[in-house]
Amino acid sequence: MSTIAIVGVGPLLGMGIARRFGREGFKVALVARRAEALQEYVKELAALGIEAAGFPADAADPKQIAQAFAGIRAKFGFIDVLEFSPTQWNKGGYEATQALATTVESAEHDFKLLVLGAIASAREVVPEMVERQQGALFFSTGYSAIKPIPYITSLCISNSGLRSYAYCLHEELAPKNIYVGTVSIAAFIQAGTDGDPDKIAELYWDMYQKRDRVEDVFGSY
Repeated sequence: MSTIAIVGVGPLLGMGIARRFGREGFKVALVARRAEALQEYVKELAALGIEAAGFPADAADPKQIAQAFAGIRAKFGFIDVLEFSPTQWNKGGYEATQALATTVESAEHDFKLLVLGAIASAREVVPEMVERQQGALFFSTGYSAIKPIPYITSLCISNSGLRSYAYCLHEELAPKNIYVGTVSIAAFIQAGTDGDPDKIAELYWDMYQKRDRVEDVFGSY
């Protein structure tokens, strides 16, 4: 059986992807900050017949990411797919800022989570993927990765940086038979709407199966 590791899993996008890949026989490793939430997600997937386990970690902390992936490898072995989609967390009254209000601190918050977190996560799986000449990585962003949205300038900077990182990884890893894809979500994610997480997850599965494009956009603004 193959394994997918979802970093920054939440009840919407992350769990949608977990269900979609789980239906195809993937074991699912869930990484998020709150252990209590992870326990609930594992129960939900188990009820669907999907083998899953939770590994608490803050995506903005490389040491915690390393510990989580060590646990994933110990339980599931080789990680076939990495999906990275942490959401912003409120800490100390943090809010995304407009351009003139963006400070080193506000920009650093987003950068640590979205860019450095992605790099730390990728470095945990890429070496073995290269050795085996197989694997796939997905990096999820909001539409601000493509079209800057001034009222969330600090977030735009990191989203676009994450998108660029995905493209750069693609250039190096494609010749090694490793797929890299990035998805920009231009929709409000909510069950039962056009932005239903299960609909979005179908896009990830299609990209994984076809491996015919680096980037796709779900929805439109």
